[in-house]
Amino acid sequence: MIAQTKIIRINSDVTIGGNQPFTLLAGPCAIESEQMAFDVAGRLKEICDKLSIPFVFKSSFDKANRTSASAPRGIGMEKGLAVLQNIKQTLHVPVVTDVHETWQCNPVAEVADILQIPAFLCRQTDLLLAAAATGKVVNIKKGQFLAPWDMKNIVAKMQSAGNENILLCERGTSFGYNNLVVDMSGLVEMRQLGYPVVFDATHSVQKPGGNGSSTGGNREMVPYLMRAALAVGIDGIFAEIHPDPDHAWSDGPNQLRLEDVERILTEACELDRLIKKLELPVKGNMSASTTSPMERKRIKLLLSDIDGVMTDGGMYYTSRGDFMKKFNAHDGMGLQLLRQKGVKTGIITSEDNDIARRRFEKLHLDYLVQGQRDGGKLEAAKQICEKEHISLSEVAYIGDDVNCLQLLQQVGLAACPSDAVWQVKQVPGIVQLKQKGGQGCLREFTELIVKNHI
Repeated sequence: MIAQTKIIRINSDVTIGGNQPFTLLAGPCAIESEQMAFDVAGRLKEICDKLSIPFVFKSSFDKANRTSASAPRGIGMEKGLAVLQNIKQTLHVPVVTDVHETWQCNPVAEVADILQIPAFLCRQTDLLLAAAATGKVVNIKKGQFLAPWDMKNIVAKMQSAGNENILLCERGTSFGYNNLVVDMSGLVEMRQLGYPVVFDATHSVQKPGGNGSSTGGNREMVPYLMRAALAVGIDGIFAEIHPDPDHAWSDGPNQLRLEDVERILTEACELDRLIKKLELPVKGNMSASTTSPMERKRIKLLLSDIDGVMTDGGMYYTSRGDFMKKFNAHDGMGLQLLRQKGVKTGIITSEDNDIARRRFEKLHLDYLVQGQRDGGKLEAAKQICEKEHISLSEVAYIGDDVNCLQLLQQVGLAACPSDAVWQVKQVPGIVQLKQKGGQGCLREFTELIVKNHI
């Protein structure tokens, strides 16, 4: 089994680790202009919102480790931080950027949500301690010269400064001259340290100094290495992305083309969901030896939300002020199939209206609990479990929004429609269904339970 890592909070909206869906740290290698940085950040945010990927924008104000002294380094710290601050405030995304010297850490920490330690500097004690002292999350790139298990000493330095907001980043290991190789077992080794591991997919295909006075690389290999790392089970992907990488200031040969990113990330999400379902620990007292979340559950009670699950979340008002909701008939039949298997069924909703009551009566369900907010859904489920003499590990629940989180995190089998909010999709082990709310997602969930019911 892949080790469980800490969950690190990047800001109020974005977390990484704990075997949640991967977080993306991405953007152009260097801030070449404010407009270009904004264009890339905006497009990446659109893609990540569409795919429900937690997103951190990355770009560097200074590239201090260029192959040639004449190579462009960036727009400088003052201008660069101003650009990052503007992107952060305008697009509402966290940002990450490199620090190269101790004195940079405090001013950079005033803007950046994550401070990044370049690979060549990962053993610089003073730089690590200065970054740690800011209290910010620190993404530490493993040097090309280090073994994965040697990162324990770097972690110890961070811990000695009282900062455990640590990300460990793999970016390839020197393999002869002008070449790197990625040891996938090293990702497993680093995760054993208990902190989230980020895979730097684009720097891993570099050929350092391979073009004589500049670094070479092969961006065509990035998707393949990304898939391999996701198959191992990682917490984040780092990728440098440019609208015209062949004319980028730095690292052009290994940066991804912006136009290719949605396709690559769509594939990455599919693989990540598959692997996380296989590797996440089982809640309750179930055995972790089996591989499918469905196969290792014996469900005795199914509970469902209404708005956004049994309906599409829309509310239809008449001219008299009355409102209506549209339900999916297939969901109702799915619930009946469950009842035939001896599984009790019910609804727990924040709403309190006659529409929910009439739907409950129409379907002849066992339980209806309305008006449950601020943790009330979990408490209502516990009361039903007590009445049925079962545990929460024997309960399945499907929800779509943040008011469902507490219950989703506690039940034995959690599920959500494909258009659920991203916070719900990050619940460990949750089954992300193919159908949207109101379009048969509850029927899809009931059929999965019936198919795998023990």
